[in-house]
Amino acid sequence: MKRLLSGALAAVLLLAAAVPAGASEPASAAENWYREQSAAQGDYVRNLSTREFEALTETTIIRDSDSPTGYYVTFRYYAPDAERVRIRGEWSFATDRGSFYPMSDNIMPEQYQDGMFPLQVDQNDWPAFDMELNRETGVWHYTIALPSGTWSYRFIVGGVEGAALTDYTDAFQETDPNNRPLEREPGEQNNSQVRVPFDPAKQSVDNSIQLPRTDGKRGSLTYHTYEAVGYGGELVDTPAIAVYTPYGYDANRLEPYNVLYLSHGAGVESEMSWWNKGSVGNITDNLFADYGVEPFVIVLVNNYAVSFDAYNLVNNIVPLVEELYNVRTDPEGKAVAGFSAGGRYAQDQMLNNPEDFRWYGLFSGGFFDDASAEGVTFDAEALNGAHIYLAAGSKEFGLLAIQRTSEVLTESGVTGYHSHVVTGGHDWFSIRQIYVDYVLNELFQ
Repeated sequence: MKRLLSGALAAVLLLAAAVPAGASEPASAAENWYREQSAAQGDYVRNLSTREFEALTETTIIRDSDSPTGYYVTFRYYAPDAERVRIRGEWSFATDRGSFYPMSDNIMPEQYQDGMFPLQVDQNDWPAFDMELNRETGVWHYTIALPSGTWSYRFIVGGVEGAALTDYTDAFQETDPNNRPLEREPGEQNNSQVRVPFDPAKQSVDNSIQLPRTDGKRGSLTYHTYEAVGYGGELVDTPAIAVYTPYGYDANRLEPYNVLYLSHGAGVESEMSWWNKGSVGNITDNLFADYGVEPFVIVLVNNYAVSFDAYNLVNNIVPLVEELYNVRTDPEGKAVAGFSAGGRYAQDQMLNNPEDFRWYGLFSGGFFDDASAEGVTFDAEALNGAHIYLAAGSKEFGLLAIQRTSEVLTESGVTGYHSHVVTGGHDWFSIRQIYVDYVLNELFQ
């Protein structure tokens, strides 16, 4: 098979040569993980013969001039004895003109046209498709055109005979065995990702910033378990954080690095959600190398770890990071942000610890209903001078959340915040766009 090198070679996740005290490495070697995940890294093939195409055994991106996006993705799953295999992914599309929350045009990939974007209220709305079995190879397959960027999916195997596409009774769901997400513990992430390159002749929106770099200028990721001590000094749990350090990170640099504490939303999530679904490592690497952004450290937080998140961040996570890494300890050098429930997590810091951070990012999060905002007042004296960024997709309920939050901020006398809206729904497609805007135009500016 002829393999061409796209804008993203199979990348290598660089782990620190010396793992700091208290750290634990991933369950599988990250270098091997990245080397084996070709589809997740934007690698592609082209000019396959029919025989070569049918012989594929793993999910593969194919460069093809006949594709409306310039690329096809053929998803592959080996299960010769299975009676049925389905695939579920975040690729029912919408148009900006025809969609509104909580509705979508529900345009299937076969009808995709340039300018459309994925739109589902939540993962329960992801469309499912039956895959076809190649009886000679035992491999089930499903092929569609996808535009550039990150796309999550999973397989559904088995089920009740004759069940509807979205009836998963007696079926099991799993990530792609040949394209696993990076996770500390198996099962913490319930989707695999494929990252598709950009074709300027076929597409108008370039999301190749989400693909790995090819020049080695990639940051490192290290896990750390820590002791989550509660209000009374008791040990509640021993969860983990994942810390991204930028390419060229210098533990002895005279000027410490700014640090962003970043949190996921609700669902089957962990500290690795931003890494996998959010492509945050790839995006940040590219922002540092190509857009002149000053490198900073990112702490990926698992906000399911404990039930006292605001306390946990300030009293357990931040001290650990400041002990192990060369980061700023003053509020002006610290940011906290998150998606959906993670945005509410950042908002909780504004309410409970307003003097500990000067940078806040609420991505599709905040006060999700009027009742949660009732009677709440922010400390204007502590927050005035802080940098508060509120953002959401144009077709989602998170837009209402940031509007409610801005109203409460205004009523509390807080100034210095601003809002940003992107085209999209309450999903990682929108949040990746928001993160790019946040870093380019707000964070640590």
